[in-house]
Amino acid sequence: MLEMFDAPIARSFLTDGDGNGEDEIRPLPLILPLYVHPLAPGQEQMRILLISSPTWVTETIHDLHARGFADTNDWSSKLPGANPGEVVSILTRRRQRQ
Repeated sequence: MLEMFDAPIARSFLTDGDGNGEDEIRPLPLILPLYVHPLAPGQEQMRILLISSPTWVTETIHDLHARGFADTNDWSSKLPGANPGEVVSILTRRRQRQ
């Protein structure tokens, strides 16, 4: 089950404008699934987003892997970003609450 946001919320999160300019051409909002699987009791979740050019996102994922932060396979595939030439990749981590 996915929790989806209304487009205005997603648009305000992913674009720099307030969306009031009706004649303004804007990219379609990227609506990210922010809740995919229910958390187990006592579990918490953290998401880290990388948003940039495909090259820089890939370089950062590999750099974080080399530092032992996260395996490259733990990141989502690159999704189109809100701006031309931009992609998004998401790392999701879960742990038991402390």
